[in-house]
Parts: sequence; C-alpha cells; structure tokens
Amino acid sequence: MRARRVRTAAAIPLLVAAFAGCGGSEEPPPPPAGKTLHGETETGMKLTVDTFLAPSKDPQLQKVDEWRSANKYPAVDYHRVTADNSAGQVADRGRTLRFATAPERIPTGEVVEARFSCDALAFEWVPPAEDKTQEWNDLRAEVCADGPPKPDGIAPGAKQVYYLITDRGFAERGIRRMRVFGPRDTELK
Repeated sequence: MRARRVRTAAAIPLLVAAFAGCGGSEEPPPPPAGKTLHGETETGMKLTVDTFLAPSKDPQLQKVDEWRSANKYPAVDYHRVTADNSAGQVADRGRTLRFATAPERIPTGEVVEARFSCDALAFEWVPPAEDKTQEWNDLRAEVCADGPPKPDGIAPGAKQVYYLITDRGFAERGIRRMRVFGPRDTELK
C-alpha cells in the first residue's frame, strides 16, 4: 500500500508539469491573412474579393462588427466584394461566394456558403433591447442603404462594395484552406 502512495505522489508533479507545458499563457498565433481574388459574372461584371478581412481594415465593416460584438452575437469572418460593372452592358446584382475543397464538392453540398452581412444585420443581429432599436436602424440605414445588392441593383457603369460573412462554427472548420467559388461555380483566382 505504501509503495502505491509513493508512486502516486511521484506521478502528480509529472502530470502537473506536462499539463503546464501544453497550455501556457502564450497567445495563439493570429489566423493567416485572407487573399484578394478576382472573378467575373456571366454578364461581364468584374468581382474583386478580399477574403477574411479584419474589420479594422474597413470603416464600414468595423461599424457592423462593433454592433455584432457589443450585442454578444458570435464572431464571424468577413469578406469584402467590390463589384465593378463599369464596362457592363446590363445591370447585375450582388453575388455570394462558396468555399469548397474542390469543384466536385459543390453539387454534393459540401460547401460553406457566405451570406450578405446586411441580411445578418437585418434578420440575425437584431437589437436585444428596445433602447437599442434606433442605433440598429441608423446602422442599417448607413451601411445597408443599397442592400445586399438588389436584383439589377448594380447598373452598367456603376461600382458597389458589399460585405459577406461566414460563421466560425464546426461546419466551417478548415475554411481558410478551401478554394473560393463565385458565379457559375467558377473558382476565383
């Protein structure tokens, strides 16, 4: 019995040291930066997409993220889309993105779909208290006046910037290593 106690007493400091070495107080490394990708819609509108954009890099996006954070909604990843229909002959609309490991995964639904940030603001990140309603209305009027881009909302000769979001849940694990697909499931480069 005494030998068992001695072994247990000797094992405890070893376990404590092992666990201390695993965690520590070091900050986790920052996530890798996003990429700037380019694509085109079937009407010829050019798309420039900045993936995984830090809210601090864009004043409009920072306002949206401050609202989300202050009202304790879960963190998300942001993607900025610049839709340039300057050379277009017809009006176009805002487009979403899909993240997948390969193009053959798209038809099977093995994708992470981005959604418009203004839709999240309007339908998911609603004011938790009545006294915040005016602040929410003001933010939506300022940031989301043009949408998400409405059908035929990006006229020929026009440019529009809008934001997409993706969640950071279990289904989105590994999204930063995935490829990005736009209209017609064409990969953005």
